[in-house]
Amino acid sequence: MVLQRSLFFVLLTFASICNGQTSTFNDVAPILYKNCTNCHRSGGGAPFSMLSYNSISPWTTSMVHALQHGEMPPWGADTSYMHFINERPISQSDKTALLNWIYDGALEGNPALLPPAPIYPLYQLKGVPDTIIQMTLFKSNASYDDAYNTLVVPLNLGQIRYIRALELVPSDPSLIHHTVITADTLGQIAIDTSGSALSISGDIGIGTWAPGSMPIVYPNDPNLKIGIELPANGEIAMNIHTPKGTSGQWIDIKIRLYLYPENEVGIRPVYDFVPLQYWSNNFQIQAGQVKTFSVEEDTPQQPISIFSAFPHSHQICTEILNYAYQPQTNDTIPLIKIDRWDFEHQEYYYFKNLVKIPPSYKFHADHTYDNTSLNHHNPFNPPQLITVGFSTDNEMLFDGFQYIDYQIGDELINIDSILKSDPLINYLSVEESRPQYVTTSLVMPNPVDQKATINFYPPLVNQESHILRLFNLRGEQIQIDYDHLNGAIEISRSNISSGVYFYEVVTDKDVRIVSGRIVFS
Repeated sequence: MVLQRSLFFVLLTFASICNGQTSTFNDVAPILYKNCTNCHRSGGGAPFSMLSYNSISPWTTSMVHALQHGEMPPWGADTSYMHFINERPISQSDKTALLNWIYDGALEGNPALLPPAPIYPLYQLKGVPDTIIQMTLFKSNASYDDAYNTLVVPLNLGQIRYIRALELVPSDPSLIHHTVITADTLGQIAIDTSGSALSISGDIGIGTWAPGSMPIVYPNDPNLKIGIELPANGEIAMNIHTPKGTSGQWIDIKIRLYLYPENEVGIRPVYDFVPLQYWSNNFQIQAGQVKTFSVEEDTPQQPISIFSAFPHSHQICTEILNYAYQPQTNDTIPLIKIDRWDFEHQEYYYFKNLVKIPPSYKFHADHTYDNTSLNHHNPFNPPQLITVGFSTDNEMLFDGFQYIDYQIGDELINIDSILKSDPLINYLSVEESRPQYVTTSLVMPNPVDQKATINFYPPLVNQESHILRLFNLRGEQIQIDYDHLNGAIEISRSNISSGVYFYEVVTDKDVRIVSGRIVFS
């Protein structure tokens, strides 16, 4: 071990000499801003921030491992096999620069010369959503094992509507491993906060969210207008996977839901399905074994256009391959190839162009599982038998897609260009800013009888430019009378009914700086 450490530091010294000059944090900060800080920042879900030298310096050894093994940034799809929107593989030059900085001693440099950091607003989608769905507050029940809970909220839309976009906003992303969002007609999905709600309920699949995930935005363009149909009298549900060790902490999640206008015409419905599943009893990976399982399924009876892919396995999976093929001619349509599957980073992969799948084709999936001690994602040390199942320590083959019914010319539509010009998407630049001074707020008294004060710590600056919004449990905005006074906000109850409400304070540019809970007695 001593010899290995000595050799390591000799190699570091040699790398620094060959590099010719010593890099500092100032040199690599733009690389980190571009590749990493969407997650590695306060509220981003990653375990530490990369926006400052002091927050990143204790983690440089872990960074070397992640960069050398291709684990960071977390982009698993092979871009030589198929291209997707929002690809984020790190370039070789960026990787080399980061490694050289660490090998040079991970020096800070002059803080006065540090380039400006990007500013991340709380919301990634612009504009005011049609409704904000406040999921029921609950305390995590994940103590020694992961917990799965299902929450349900009525939609009360009044007529059939289509989802245009949605953004999930948790108060603390680190408390959620991932969540699956579904919908159905009212009364079809049962609330289950036992911690063992392993099955996903709801006939309408909406999406999956994990820390670092982008909001779901569907194209709204003269060439392509698509969305998920919601029932007039329905409900929305979330199956939430909470990591062990979070027991007792409050889970607070909002869904900012953007809908197409009422009676909008020309919307093509989006369907979510999981054709590639493997549940056989022979789904077993013995300790010390590397094994591949394959499954096939017929495509729908009519041609379809695939919009996105969502492959899924658990911890010891290492590789995933999806494609469609014609059995008679063996013509193959590539879908997605992941060479380094990582259970901790799952997402929808949106194709740059819609992918046409004819009805005579078959879907095919290969998943490879490494149940050896060399796989550092293995949950067991030493390795032990792993079988199929819902638990995180089990394994799974569960690959799904979002699609629309095919129309001539779909495959020529460039989804990437449509979404890049979408007015809802908030593309950031380092010049954009939002207030950084508000850290918390407190309502006094709470519960509220007639009047109360929302105090801010530290107090609001330029307070007249801040707007207070109040929402009921259904996400409906409620009119409330308020005044600004000495860096605080005074509220008057007026005709507000008794119950639990949620407030947010936003700037005049619709950037939220704080939110909280109010009870009117």
